[in-house]
Amino acid sequence: MPGLTGCTVGPTYKAPLSPDAATFGETRSETATVASANSTKQAAGKPVSDWWRLFRSPRLDTLVTEARRNNWSIQSAQANLRKAAEGLHAAQGSLMPQIDATGTEGRQEYGAALFGPWAWTFPAFSAYSAGLDVSYDPDIFGGNHRLVQMAGAQKDAEQERRDVTMLLVIGDTVLTAFEAASIADQIAVVRSVIDTDRETLRLATLAWQAGRRPRLDVVTAEAQLAHDQSLLPPLINAHEAARTALAVLTGHSPANWTAPTLTLADFSLPPDIPVVVPSELVHARPDIIGAEAMMRAANAEIGVRTADLYPRLTLSAAVAAEGLMGGPAGAAWRLIGGAALPLFHGGTLMARKKQAEEDCRIAFDHYQSVVINGFREVADGLNGLMNATTELDNQRQALTSADDALTLSQAGYQAGRETILQPINARRLVLLARQNTVRAQTEMFRQTVRIMVATGGGLADAHVTSDQWRSVRLAAR
Repeated sequence: MPGLTGCTVGPTYKAPLSPDAATFGETRSETATVASANSTKQAAGKPVSDWWRLFRSPRLDTLVTEARRNNWSIQSAQANLRKAAEGLHAAQGSLMPQIDATGTEGRQEYGAALFGPWAWTFPAFSAYSAGLDVSYDPDIFGGNHRLVQMAGAQKDAEQERRDVTMLLVIGDTVLTAFEAASIADQIAVVRSVIDTDRETLRLATLAWQAGRRPRLDVVTAEAQLAHDQSLLPPLINAHEAARTALAVLTGHSPANWTAPTLTLADFSLPPDIPVVVPSELVHARPDIIGAEAMMRAANAEIGVRTADLYPRLTLSAAVAAEGLMGGPAGAAWRLIGGAALPLFHGGTLMARKKQAEEDCRIAFDHYQSVVINGFREVADGLNGLMNATTELDNQRQALTSADDALTLSQAGYQAGRETILQPINARRLVLLARQNTVRAQTEMFRQTVRIMVATGGGLADAHVTSDQWRSVRLAAR
């Protein structure tokens, strides 16, 4: 930091080494192997601040904008950042001379303690003084400079905490929007099936009335209709809960704000996912950057506590105009140098220094834990995305087979070769396959968001390059 004195005590901060790895460990998915155009650089690029726009949904953009502007957790994090910034300004002020305006006015009469028996000859008088007091700490051993370093690192950490909060709030908003859209699509599937059930019941009733089919077909169709209708209330309740959650995330009261109606058709998978290699992840995730800032703050605090063990020098000066009320004024001044050397404090100062050293070790351990957890989240997200791709492909095949089985069973029933149980069972399989397909599509979006959040939004110049991601996009179409 500019201005550090040559005698600044305490250890010099050394940033931890970035991990030297090109993959996120041994995984079952080839998408865990990622590459970057700048993978050899210490910092590959800047995080993608508007990563949610990759889903190309104007409605989602509106929701995220509302969340960033109104979410109360983000507002609180912004306030903490402003507080830390003022703490840095306060610490920087300690490096400058301190100037105060002073003034006194009073009436006084001296007693015998000052002038002895002649004091009675001095009358009471009124006097005043007005001037400036100046004090300065030359910071010989750099304690104040270390305080500035610590406050600056704490401000950086608060900024990253703000970014973490914003990242998580945006991630929750996007995920909740996907959940609401998924449930809306499932409701549409169930309602479509209910409409088909009603038509089946109508046809079964006509066939029974014409004497071509038994009464059992009518009763079976009625039971199936009632069963499928019972699937709607839980879905509607879950949909309203998701919309209420969106209201809270965007800082609104659910009583006076209604979330927009969403379906999965409102979103598209991004053409590329900005995933970073481990050596770059430490420059993309705000929680990792914030943990590193807390290491810097803890290291600076060791210097602060070490400086407390050394002498502290102060310089002070004052200049004033003094005089009697109504009389002429005269100049007065003083210049004082002071020193304080700690001799005995019961071991308090040394204990505080050792405490700061342990805090630094704790900060380092926390940093390592955050880094490893970040790697785990990215690897889990990559594997989850590939598994979601496989699941979606399987569910679409199951849906195709269920549709074919339903067509054949309906033809057989109309020809009188099968009972109504066959088309009803086939329709149940179609309903299940359609719902599972919607859920698999939702999982694709969810895992994509999971990767984006795990990489802090990713880096603009780092992308998954394996052929598997192309299959992911094809499967999601």
